[in-house]
Amino acid sequence: MKYLLSFMLTCSLYGAGFWTLSGLDKANIYIANKVAYLEASTKESIKEKIKQTLLKNSIKTDIQDAPTMMVSLEEIDGDETHYIYLKLELGEEVKTFRKDSTETFAITFQATDFIEAEAEELDATILESVDYLLAVFVEQLEEDKE
Repeated sequence: MKYLLSFMLTCSLYGAGFWTLSGLDKANIYIANKVAYLEASTKESIKEKIKQTLLKNSIKTDIQDAPTMMVSLEEIDGDETHYIYLKLELGEEVKTFRKDSTETFAITFQATDFIEAEAEELDATILESVDYLLAVFVEQLEEDKE
């Protein structure tokens, strides 16, 4: 059992990604914010970072019926420190390969980060985390192009 667990952990660390971004050519952007003290300008900066990353990678934005690139920010209450859980996800309509093929909405990419920040550093730390999540996204995108 110990060997099986070690093998599975090793495969997950060095194996191919679970997600696929092949053929992604358009996406809409959505921000779900549950952080009480996030400045409105930071939310706009997040949206702009996502938009620029998508455009730089030949992915059009603001297209009707496109997949949705979403960043969600959730805060866990702390005293003076903010604990934030961030998710970058791509959700889109997909068709299952079951006997009776069904169209459904599915998460086709996800990257997460958990950060802690003091109140005066909150917005800057969140933006750094978004940069990290977008780097993970771009890495997966480039892997899928190969």
